[in-house]
Amino acid sequence: MNQPDNGNSANNTQRQPSIIDISKKARQKLRSRQYVEARDLFSLGLEREPENPYLLSGMGDACREIGDFHEAERCYSKLLDVDKNNLFALRGLGDVCKKLNRHQEAIKMWDRYLVLRPQDKFVMTRVADSCKVLMQFERAEKAYRQILQFAPGDRFALTGVADLQHRMGRDEEAIETYEKVLKFDANELHILTIIGKLCWRISDFERSEKYFRRALQIEPNNPYALYGLGNCYRWYRQYEKAIEVWQKILLHSEGTQALHTRMGDAYLNLGRLEEAERGYRKSLEFGEDLFATAGLVCLCSDRKDWDSAAHFFGLLTVNESETSGQIEMLIRRFVRSGQRESMLDLFRYLLATGDEDKAVLDEIDSQLKRLS
Repeated sequence: MNQPDNGNSANNTQRQPSIIDISKKARQKLRSRQYVEARDLFSLGLEREPENPYLLSGMGDACREIGDFHEAERCYSKLLDVDKNNLFALRGLGDVCKKLNRHQEAIKMWDRYLVLRPQDKFVMTRVADSCKVLMQFERAEKAYRQILQFAPGDRFALTGVADLQHRMGRDEEAIETYEKVLKFDANELHILTIIGKLCWRISDFERSEKYFRRALQIEPNNPYALYGLGNCYRWYRQYEKAIEVWQKILLHSEGTQALHTRMGDAYLNLGRLEEAERGYRKSLEFGEDLFATAGLVCLCSDRKDWDSAAHFFGLLTVNESETSGQIEMLIRRFVRSGQRESMLDLFRYLLATGDEDKAVLDEIDSQLKRLS
């Protein structure tokens, strides 16, 4: 016998949550960063209304946040089929393309977005960042400067402009812009060391030293600031101080190739040949290094160890197309360290043994005649 329904089916239907309720609950989960739960709720709603714009944008956002970029792209693209000017879809699809390293496509989406909302500085920053990745520096700078037109103190836009100026070798401008960034936080370590390095590049050594010292007040063992400060001492020919500063780096790490080469140079200038040799050889453990090799040529010549000097000279001039430039560099090093006579003796030894290629020997002979 059939049992009476008593209206249970109708009640079950009535108890089913509405699309609005599902969307609200899913949005709450999204705001509280419960992305998986939000995705599941949006998916439930889309089973009933597959073209609902609120559900599609929410599903795209949730999937993007959990790293399911292909599903996010599908949702945003479907939403744009329904509404070609949907701001959430244009911005979200741009973000997905950026995550997938499709920066050109990302820019196209954001450009469409900015036509509709031209003063969204967050999307303009995205455009600039992707242009920077694509090496479109002029377009990137234009985007950052558009932000600064209506938000003159925007920290991220200022940092972006400074970074571009730095990359393009506009050092003076970069310093000026980075100093504006420091007004937001005078103790921003990364910016302090960058300015110190840029001041060094434009030969403003006192200013460079000042910024490296400011960085070291914040983080006494910062390797970038220690290396930069050591370079300042090196420029002042205060080699003992340079070594003392650089040694602090080696207390916490093995250092870099450039550091060991510079330490070798400092020891060589102090006449501490064994320590100089250790520095140069440590540098060469990292790989080939033109300046460490040249340093060993000078060091071995100072010791009158002509066979070793010739060996390292051969390594220095292995690339025949660059022979002239390498020898000119070597001459400058010899002269700068007061080893002119040792250099002439080395050149005479190389000509006497004749072990080098003819082009190298011809260049040595030419230089020897000029210098003698």
